[in-house]
Amino acid sequence: MFRFIEKSFLKTVQIIILIFAAIVLIMAITLGYNKISVKDEKADFPVIKLADYQKMRTNQEKQIAKNLSDNQNFEQKFNSYIDDIVSALSNFPDQVVDKKDLKQKVKVSSKIKTNQYSQSVQLSYVESLAKLTNQVATVGIKVNIDELTSWHDQSFFQQIQKKSKTNFVHIGSLRIERGVYSALWNALTIFAMLVIMLAVLRIEQNTRK
Repeated sequence: MFRFIEKSFLKTVQIIILIFAAIVLIMAITLGYNKISVKDEKADFPVIKLADYQKMRTNQEKQIAKNLSDNQNFEQKFNSYIDDIVSALSNFPDQVVDKKDLKQKVKVSSKIKTNQYSQSVQLSYVESLAKLTNQVATVGIKVNIDELTSWHDQSFFQQIQKKSKTNFVHIGSLRIERGVYSALWNALTIFAMLVIMLAVLRIEQNTRK
């Protein structure tokens, strides 16, 4: 019984190897024929067209225009939140907030704190600060603005760091998963090679007999 299963398995492996070899041979012949069938030898020489240059320039101009538009939108939103912060701080007593050049101070301070981050994070920062200052102004409680701002900044950037670490761990997990798949594929490849070697040895033994 075992002998019969072994013979059947080896015959199946032999058939699979022959089919695979035939496929590879057909692909090689097809590729070679397509390469020989190329009639236009001039295609090997570079072809420079004015239309390609014009297309490149058009794409560059579109990208520049898009970048300018994105920057303008960012600056508009950023300045809008700065105005909200200044408007809220203006409602505080002069003893609590120094209102001289207030808008410039708020804008420069926000830029310095968020300059190393992306535009989306910068907008999130000023939006968050604007909401907090408006809440304090609406409630009308007495606060130390410098202390409140420091607490806000610490809380905000801690959350940003946590999100960055979470994203880093997620990326690491994806890389590990890909590594596992790669290892499985390598194992299957080695297994297939061993099966082929076994089939070849078995064929050789049968030939000698």
